[in-house]
Amino acid sequence: MAAKESKLLAEIDENFLLCGICSERYENAKILPCLHSFCEPCLGKLALAEKSTTLTCPVCRRVHELADNAHAKIRLTKSHRLVSVEEYGVVKSVNPASVRPPVYSSTHPEYQIEFYCDTCDKVICLKCIALDHTKPDHLYRCVKDAAKEFTKTLHVVIDKVKKKETEVNNSKVLVQQIIESLDKCYQRVEVNIKKHICQTTEEITRLIQENGDKLLTELKGEYEKRKVILTAQLKEVDIAENDLTSTREYVEKLMHYGNASQLMSAKKGVDHQTEELLKVQTQVEPVEDDYMKFQPCNDFCRDKSLGTTKFVQTVYKLHAVSQYARVGEEIIVRCSRDVKEIISPPVKVEAVMTTPDGNTEKVEVKDNENGTMTLKTRVEVEGEHELSVTVCEKPVEGSPVNIKVIAKKGLVCKFGEQGSGIGQFNGLQGMTMMRNGDMLVAENYNERLQSFTVNGRHRKMFKFANISNFYPYDAAVSMNGGVFTTDNGNKQVIVCDENGELIRCFGKDRIRSPIGIAISPVNGRVYIVDNWAHCVHIYDQDGNHIESFGSEGSRKGRFRFPRFVCIDTIGNVYVSDSGNHRIQVFNGDGQFLNMFGYKGIGDGQFNNPQGVSLDKNGYVYVSDYKNIRILKFEPGGDFVCCDDNVSEGLCHATGLCVTDDNKAIVIVKIIASRGCDMEDSFVPLKLVETNSVPRAGQRYVQQ
Repeated sequence: MAAKESKLLAEIDENFLLCGICSERYENAKILPCLHSFCEPCLGKLALAEKSTTLTCPVCRRVHELADNAHAKIRLTKSHRLVSVEEYGVVKSVNPASVRPPVYSSTHPEYQIEFYCDTCDKVICLKCIALDHTKPDHLYRCVKDAAKEFTKTLHVVIDKVKKKETEVNNSKVLVQQIIESLDKCYQRVEVNIKKHICQTTEEITRLIQENGDKLLTELKGEYEKRKVILTAQLKEVDIAENDLTSTREYVEKLMHYGNASQLMSAKKGVDHQTEELLKVQTQVEPVEDDYMKFQPCNDFCRDKSLGTTKFVQTVYKLHAVSQYARVGEEIIVRCSRDVKEIISPPVKVEAVMTTPDGNTEKVEVKDNENGTMTLKTRVEVEGEHELSVTVCEKPVEGSPVNIKVIAKKGLVCKFGEQGSGIGQFNGLQGMTMMRNGDMLVAENYNERLQSFTVNGRHRKMFKFANISNFYPYDAAVSMNGGVFTTDNGNKQVIVCDENGELIRCFGKDRIRSPIGIAISPVNGRVYIVDNWAHCVHIYDQDGNHIESFGSEGSRKGRFRFPRFVCIDTIGNVYVSDSGNHRIQVFNGDGQFLNMFGYKGIGDGQFNNPQGVSLDKNGYVYVSDYKNIRILKFEPGGDFVCCDDNVSEGLCHATGLCVTDDNKAIVIVKIIASRGCDMEDSFVPLKLVETNSVPRAGQRYVQQ
């Protein structure tokens, strides 16, 4: 029995057995209608202290009515149901709720809660039913039945809560796993970084030491070489000095101590000796100078050098040397003297041009008698040439310099005139090269395509009788000979064969204003520039949309009224972003890679770029519409040169392409039309060599 009591007491919380008034173990515990328990003596003292017919619960402050003679004996508390420990243990294991004390109504403390009002959603007693919850206005039932039904609902809710608990536990485990993985990853990367720091420090230290040793070795070598030469010169001067001194002393002694016979006997020898000594050059310049100057570099990591040691004090330097020149054209280079330096004229200036085959040619040198010199020459072969300039047999600053000689420029041919007949044009826009080497030209106002040989001979005309408002802007040819044309009038792409037979149309459901078009040689996808939507659409050749990239804006990867497109041999996409005055480069999936150019009239700058094309060497050509010129760039975006020869008919170029033999650019000039202030003109097509005229010494790239 004692063991069971001990077990029972162990199940009950220590605080549950303490009186809320005296904080001691209950003495004849009594429970108030509010279900809070206290010692009977404590309640009696509390009732006597209040001297009223009510009693306030010390815990919840609820007020309860006292029975008659309540100050003598507390009768407000409900009788406790006493059970044996054995009965308590059995009942608790089967139905724990049954051992709980009954619950009394807060409104009618003398009545137990036995009913539940569904209308009011609250528990009630029998007196509540009689007074406030009568039928038919109120629906009520036994509280046990309501609890049984609510228990079923709670089981469903508990199942959902358990599921949520499982989910949140799984999430907790996952987050904890990520935290642990993050800790490990951090530690691993931290170790790698520290290791790399040590290795880089050692490597940079080694490079600095090696570079320093090289500089010191170079300095010492130059010093020792010069000292040997100057020491030898000093020895020669010293010998001459000794010879002069000894001869002078001998003659002086002879004159002082010798008689006339002795003096005249030595005359012949003295004359010969003095004659030879007087021929000795006594005013000599040092064959070497003492000029040594170290110029440190500020950024070793960038320059990979601590600096340079200069051993030649150059007072002349080259200016405005172009990196490019043309066969047969005169090359002019200016050489100037630093006015801060004083050099005694005349100076010996020599200039030599070394050709790609190793031959050397003299360069004409003209002294302008104002501290500058002009060097002129003319080269007759293509390739890399080297210009070397020396003053007093020492190289001037900037020498030697490499000059790349390229082929002559010039107009190859021009053809066409304004009109709607065969070989005439109206509304020229873009063009492309066909598989047979012909040019395919789009005319939106004549609603047709025409093909020509590169010499301008008309081949074929492409028109579609069943398609009205056909306004072609550009064309592209697939590997199997399919001709894809952007039809701006119908907001679609038209596909035909090389004979002009219509195959299919696609894009009406998505494209707003198709302009440029190109087909990737890597994945065969069709890339369409949507001018009004400020984006590029990607389709397969069957007309199925794959994805689109770009939106309106000026940030990287966004466009303002883009125009034309071309694709290189590795699938990179070049788009003329006309409104933003730049060229943007993307990979085949539309991810931004690079951009170059911005608004201006200088080298490498644009004002509404239009056509864009590439040659087989990866050079990029862009028609600069409002600046009226064609610009050439290296594959990475460095500016190379431009052709703005308006006198030969180049005017407001739009589309362009490079011929298959990589020798010429085909340029399209638009005809005056609505909204254009230029006069009507012809010569709309023009071919010039790809090596267009370079601008002296200027290059440009915008990352």
